[in-house]
Amino acid sequence: MGTHIEAACARVGNGGRKATARRLADDAARACLTLAGCRPADVDMLINVGVYREDSMGEPALAALIQEDIGANRGQPPDGGGRGRSGTFSFDLLNGACGVITAIQVESGLLRAGAIRLGTVVSSDVPPDLAGPGAPFLRPAGGAILLRWDDSPAGFTDFCTLTFPEYEDLFTSGLEWRERRGIRGPREGTGHNRMVVIVKPGYLARLVDCAEEATRRFLRRLGLGVEDIDLLVPAPSVPDFVDPLRARLAVPGDRVAYTPEDLEGSHTTGPIAALQAAIKSGRLGEARNTLLLAAGAGITVALALYRQEPERRVTDLSR
Repeated sequence: MGTHIEAACARVGNGGRKATARRLADDAARACLTLAGCRPADVDMLINVGVYREDSMGEPALAALIQEDIGANRGQPPDGGGRGRSGTFSFDLLNGACGVITAIQVESGLLRAGAIRLGTVVSSDVPPDLAGPGAPFLRPAGGAILLRWDDSPAGFTDFCTLTFPEYEDLFTSGLEWRERRGIRGPREGTGHNRMVVIVKPGYLARLVDCAEEATRRFLRRLGLGVEDIDLLVPAPSVPDFVDPLRARLAVPGDRVAYTPEDLEGSHTTGPIAALQAAIKSGRLGEARNTLLLAAGAGITVALALYRQEPERRVTDLSR
């Protein structure tokens, strides 16, 4: 038994409107619900995993705002028994590039327990107000995935998250307060926050090392080998990450779901973008064992195993 993917959707910012983290998440969530033929009122839990926002905003929490925007239920969260089922429970969960997989694991536990019947994970990032010309470019993108419990053997069945704290200083980001200098106007504040992102040399190499080690340890715990994985779905955490990892794991290129070019550079949306590529190609529905992988600052590596029955099909986003 496992958590089944009802639909997944990832998209880049629309050039005709200002890309905001809230709007990108809203659009992706609505599109995902439409693809699955579900109503916003059907969603019992909504988790937002987006990290970077316009103007480097840290508050308010976006999940409740997204819940309201898409028309999900207000009121008390569901009780799991079908009585008094009137509210959608929503909250933010921040775990960087690994946030989507962490949120799927959280919702899987509640789906398994019967506390919720339909859950969604939404993500979005836009370039913040960065301090320093060396900061990496971040593509505005949003994503959403719908999850439902399935009594068949198909679905997400196993998860693993490993952190390698010895490399935590290779990628750091945070807000820095800067006082406004000189004479201020009557409506000008005393200063503003700017996002500082520092990526040290060697980050990519260590990211690949840690992802390989975590993958082998996870599969070994499950009694599987790399040869048992029919499809590798890696989130493109940083440029040039996927191919070195594929080579280190000795996974043939035709067993890798590559994220399309327009979604490369997405951050928290990366795992959803990779899953969308796997669904659109039809390979997720054909694979018995699919490994979803994300790696980012920490260094943290998150993995999830998705078992797929040959006759079970996931929503085809190409239609």
